[in-house]
Order: sequence, then C-alpha cells, then structure tokens
Amino acid sequence: MRVAHWSILNGSGMHRVAESLAKAETALGLTSTLANPQDNTTWVPVADADIHVVHTHFPPELNHLLTRARLVWVGHGTPDHIYQSTVEYAEQGAYGHSDPLMLMMHWLKNADARVTFWERHKWIYDQMLSRGARRADLVPLGVDLAFWGEGSSAGHFAGEPALLTGENPHYIKWIYDLATALPTVAREHPKLMLHAIYQVRDHHCAFYPWSHAMGASFHCHISPGIFEKPWLRNAFQSTDFYIGLVRYGDLNHIALEANAAGTTTISYVGNPHSDYWVAEGDQRGIARELVAILKGKREKRAKTSVPDIADTARAMLGIYEGIL
Repeated sequence: MRVAHWSILNGSGMHRVAESLAKAETALGLTSTLANPQDNTTWVPVADADIHVVHTHFPPELNHLLTRARLVWVGHGTPDHIYQSTVEYAEQGAYGHSDPLMLMMHWLKNADARVTFWERHKWIYDQMLSRGARRADLVPLGVDLAFWGEGSSAGHFAGEPALLTGENPHYIKWIYDLATALPTVAREHPKLMLHAIYQVRDHHCAFYPWSHAMGASFHCHISPGIFEKPWLRNAFQSTDFYIGLVRYGDLNHIALEANAAGTTTISYVGNPHSDYWVAEGDQRGIARELVAILKGKREKRAKTSVPDIADTARAMLGIYEGIL
C-alpha cells in the first residue's frame, strides 16, 4: 500500500504528526511519504499513491488522482479555530482556499474517511455529517516514545521553578492568560522563570508591551525560536513544568512530547494527559491554582498514558484497509 501524507512543512505540531506518521507507517511495511502541497517537486513520487491523507491542503491540480485513490481528511485545526479564522479572513476580503470553514465542510462531505484525535471534535464533526455518512474515526494521537524518553538534561534551566511553554501562536494557545497571571504567581515564587519559545515576531508588538506593563517580562526568557527535536527534548528534561494552556482543554502534540519526556505538565481542564489542571477563564483563578501547584498543595492527577506513534499508525492502517 502506498500512502501520501500532505502537509505544509512549517514546524508545527500538524506538520510533525504527518511526518512521524509517515515514518511509523513505513515501519509497519507501508510505502508512506510526506508531500508538501506548496512544493510541486514533492508531488511526482506520490502520484500513484493508493491513499492520500490531507493534513493541511491537497493540491487541486491533482484532483484527477482521486478517481482511483482514496482520500482521508485529518481534522487538525480545532473547529472553533476554523470558525474564527474564517470570520477573520472574510474581513480581509480573502475567500476560496483561504476560507478554512469551506475547506473543512468540503472534506467532511467528500473524503472517504475523516480522522480526528479529539473526542470533542468528533462530536462536532459527526453532527455536521449527513445521515448515513461514515462517522469520523477517533484515532489515538501518539508520539515516538522511544525518542522522547531517551537522553538527559544538559543542565537545569534558570528559575526556581523553571517553567516552559512552547505553544504555537494561534489565539486558542496564546500565552496571554499565562503572562497576565504570572506576576501574581511570582509574588509567591520570586525566583520562578518562564521560558517561552515559539513566540513569533509579529506578536511581539503586543506581547512585549503587555508582559512588561503587567510585570511578567522580568520573569520570562522569550524567544521566537522553534527548537529541533533534540533541543526540545533537552528543554523538557531541563525544566520543572511544561505549561500548555490550550482552549477547552484540548490535548496537543507538544504536551504529549513533554509528558513522554518525563516533564510535569499543566493544562486547562480536559487534557487527559496532564498532571495538573487549572480552570480556564479568570486569570486570577489561574494564578491561584498555579501557586497551589508550585507549592505542592495539589496532588497530581491519574493521567492517561501517552500513546506511541505506532498505535496511531496501526489505527490509520485499519482505516485505509476499510476504504480501499
């Protein structure tokens, strides 16, 4: 079986999931390849694929391939983010392929199978599908447990405690709430330091003035950098907590990696893989809960173990076999 995973190569969790799935499926005996819809030099090797898996975009120039092959759509962007992005793009006068809601509805209607890693998202997608249509398949999202469990710290990062965050810059993952709560937390933990990576430059015009005005910047090391995997693993193993505050408590790829590397993790209520939950909303409440966690006054949750990427690959293989 030949499989093509279509994803832009931007270093995001979405890109890394597609990349790791292609590798894991190859280990299962499939011929699985990562293709970039923005680079037509990567299209030729996958033209005869039996299965096309769309993580971001499928080139419309290749629609003729779908008369023979099967297409699997993977819903990466949360439905809520897709809704907001659609409104924002419309306000800019951008339509067509920059309208993510129309793209999502197109693939929900036309794909041979629809995949999600989130129970909440499946509940939404299934309501959008026509009666009798194949429901969305819920697949466990895994990471390479062998890689993330290897290695050791090259030296503890600054801060007592040292906190790490590295969410991508979409509004549902902004560190706005964390930066707003941080000065209150720091009054109880004056030596703490938040190491914030992936804080892209076009957000600096708002984040730096806000964090400075709030008094958070004194307790932050901020970088727009995206760490390669060995450096990211070291960061997980060199900090005391990974904080990934994703709206609605959705699980996310980087927090799975942090858990697999042995880092203690904090999320909003809902992420089954987190050691601690804090309630989403009022930043004063977030601050109170973080203070309690850092003081050791909260017990760790009985969190769900992180799946291996091989588990994800096997689940995807079952879907492929079911639609061929």
